[in-house]
Amino acid sequence: MQGRNHLFSSGYPALPPLGTREEFMTAMREMVEDNAPRVFALCEELGDRHDAVLHYWGMAHDDHADLIGLGGSLHIGFRDAATARDRLALRRNLHLVWPHQPPTPT
Repeated sequence: MQGRNHLFSSGYPALPPLGTREEFMTAMREMVEDNAPRVFALCEELGDRHDAVLHYWGMAHDDHADLIGLGGSLHIGFRDAATARDRLALRRNLHLVWPHQPPTPT
């Protein structure tokens, strides 16, 4: 199995199947798990912990991060999740939040 974004073309050479259907599906699932991005969010703190607003969802890959604004208002790439927060936090008190991890100060 090759890494992400490997697309087969119609001219792909005829090769024998890679194992049984179950073995192939297991290998494909492992490839996806190995290449899955980590999900994060950028949330704005309102006041001094009075409320919060979720503004962006992101996906962190090994070499970059993709960010999507709620409602599709923004789709942009950054070097990493922290850079996305830093660039967009110029006028807002944004926090980088990683779901399913213990909270850490940002």
